[in-house]
Amino acid sequence: MKPAKTRKSQVTRQNLLDAAHRVFREKGYHDTKVVDIIERAGCGHGTFYDYFKGKDDVLMALLSDLVLELERLSESAWVLLERMAFDDYQAVRILLRGIHDIFDRHGDLHNVYMEAAIENARFGGLFNDFHRRFSEILERKLLEMQAAGKCKDLDARIASQLLVTLIGFTVYGRQAGFISGSPEEVVENLALLIFRALNF
Repeated sequence: MKPAKTRKSQVTRQNLLDAAHRVFREKGYHDTKVVDIIERAGCGHGTFYDYFKGKDDVLMALLSDLVLELERLSESAWVLLERMAFDDYQAVRILLRGIHDIFDRHGDLHNVYMEAAIENARFGGLFNDFHRRFSEILERKLLEMQAAGKCKDLDARIASQLLVTLIGFTVYGRQAGFISGSPEEVVENLALLIFRALNF
């Protein structure tokens, strides 16, 4: 492909992504249709389908940076947790701040992603995979804490799944507006809840 044609192709694809981003943000996952994206981008159906198979394909492209950051976090999370003591409140707060920062960078599409995960098996599978990965990492940490005499009455597997769900839906709730407070205030309160629950 010639450089000029390649540049034009990149511009067209980016135009479609920008249009899709705006439509998903305004309408959500369920109510967004391919025709909405096409109209917003000012192109034809053929042009859209030259680049994407459908709305799920374009949403996955829009979420690629979020997915990449979550993959990197899951790869490094165990190393971080090995070094972190849950009786160190500042360490808990710093870890939660990092997780919130990832979702804040992609906040305008996080709620779209959550809606898609509920309605669509492709996104639901992605959500479940990340939930499982982070739960397994936390379960190992909880088992380590139990060996040290903490969290004796907790089922490590269930508790880790609850913690990952709590963290994820706290971000969702703040971005959706039904959890009040600044990001710093929300992180502070969540960190205190987790810290006190795991150090009883």
